Amino acid sequence: MKSPKILIFTDLDGTLLDDKTYSFKPALPALKIIHSLKIPLILVSSKTRAEIEFFRKRLSLDSPFIAENGGGIFFPDRFKLPKDFLYEKVNGCNAIFIGRPIKEVLEKIHKLKEDFPFEGFSEIPVKEIVALTGLTLEQAILASKREFDEPIVLKNPLDDREIFCKKASDLGLDCVYGGRFIHLFLDGNKGKAVEIVLNIYKQLRGPIFSIGLGDSPNDISMLRVVDKAILMQDRDGTYIKGLVHPDLTKTEGNGPEAWNRVMLSILSA
Repeated sequence: MKSPKILIFTDLDGTLLDDKTYSFKPALPALKIIHSLKIPLILVSSKTRAEIEFFRKRLSLDSPFIAENGGGIFFPDRFKLPKDFLYEKVNGCNAIFIGRPIKEVLEKIHKLKEDFPFEGFSEIPVKEIVALTGLTLEQAILASKREFDEPIVLKNPLDDREIFCKKASDLGLDCVYGGRFIHLFLDGNKGKAVEIVLNIYKQLRGPIFSIGLGDSPNDISMLRVVDKAILMQDRDGTYIKGLVHPDLTKTEGNGPEAWNRVMLSILSA
């Protein structure tokens, strides 16, 4: 019987990347092994396509990636998709869109303003995104190029996120917490996107063993659908709640050092 092919799905901020410096340098030992074994490393993030492409170049990756909480899946142009998958050509990629366009999301978001004061990335000046995130100006410009998902900041820190998300849900919006922001979108989520990628690899390559790494509530849907789930600690040393999985590993710490440690352990097993 053919051995399962390994696929690794990873969140970025607070997982593969340091959530303050956005560095992945401490993860280089594990990344080198992953490259040498030709294991597809699939980035799954709330970041935009433009942001992820920036990091893919730095990481020397040629595997597919999932942007904006599952809104879009992007395969390199030379990656030939099975015939039953509809895709569009986007900037050298074969793209499968799950999420609704950002214009539709913003139309629904407007109604939320009647009950909650907040700002979304579509309204925030780029320099303010720099202040909120610690990104460089170049990276903040890339972060503002939203296609599916609107990160928002509640102006009143006393506003309850759960009540806010309930109101958003009543309007048909998907609402999840990321590392820093509440994210609003329509239809797509990380889990749906990962399931599609798994289905495609299974059709093309046969049996798959999938590993997922994440740290935030918006990673739960992704971690539920992989064979092995790895949960990183939050910044305050706690773990997100609500994830039940038959093969769950909880790491000590977060960011690239913890990512490197747990991946070296798995790859050497």
